[in-house]
Amino acid sequence: MSAITDILETENVPPNARVKAVCDTISARHPNRVQAFLYYGSSLRDMNNPEKMLDFYVLVDSYRKTHKNPLRAALNRILPPAVYYLEHRGADGQLSTCKYSLLSLPEFEKRCSGHTFLSMVWGRFSQPCVLLSPASPQVADRVMAARETAIRHMARETVPLFMAPVSTTAFWARGFRESYRTELRPEASESRSEEIVARYSERYTALMDVLFGAGQDGLYTLPEASKYARQACRRRWFWRRTLGKPVAALRVLNSAATFDGGLDYVLRKLNTHSGVSFEPTPFQRRHPVLCAPVLGWTLWRLGAFR
Repeated sequence: MSAITDILETENVPPNARVKAVCDTISARHPNRVQAFLYYGSSLRDMNNPEKMLDFYVLVDSYRKTHKNPLRAALNRILPPAVYYLEHRGADGQLSTCKYSLLSLPEFEKRCSGHTFLSMVWGRFSQPCVLLSPASPQVADRVMAARETAIRHMARETVPLFMAPVSTTAFWARGFRESYRTELRPEASESRSEEIVARYSERYTALMDVLFGAGQDGLYTLPEASKYARQACRRRWFWRRTLGKPVAALRVLNSAATFDGGLDYVLRKLNTHSGVSFEPTPFQRRHPVLCAPVLGWTLWRLGAFR
């Protein structure tokens, strides 16, 4: 294993009973298709809080065999990932809520690399997560290798943004902030990125040591980038913001159609983070995809996305 993979392996803590039960329920929904789970998000940092919604990427072997609906399989391939909502009530009566995104294992590997322009996957999986229930050691190796690729690519796309030695926090927070700005995120991207790096400061410092050598007085000297490379990097992030937001809007509104109450879930999540309240019409509830352009524009105008 590489030094980066060694760092990532330390994140693979055993799941608690609630997380395991939800994973088992997801596997039962898609029998013999799940290759691995990647557990991430705010509940990972507060695993024992039953009020926290669980977030997973579920890596599968086939969209066609995973989805009962051929249209859903086609949409999953065209606009991955497909997002589903799940409620699970444990033996103790405790209700757990979960949002999971379906992505094929080869697509995950592709989207962790520089072969995909938008940063949604390689940006997200540069951050801490837990690999759960890989179908085989070979699958586990593929997932961990893809995550290392994501980290290295995120670092390459962040280096040209700096011209002087930089701290761990400043480096990773800047990279994640650029990535968040390409999405329709209700949270403030700057505060969110700094919070994530601060919470896992030892992890990010260890990664800086591997990528750039030992720092001096808390600062790291980055590979020198030419003026052209710096300008090209800034243009790439500009175009990711320009293209990423419409694509993210399509994903959000598409997810409203993948489960019962999906539109209400999306609106509730936006309200929690942005304070924007919106009551859809009965027609919009029945036809969220058809009404997606109007819903997206209305929510944008109200300030639900920053």
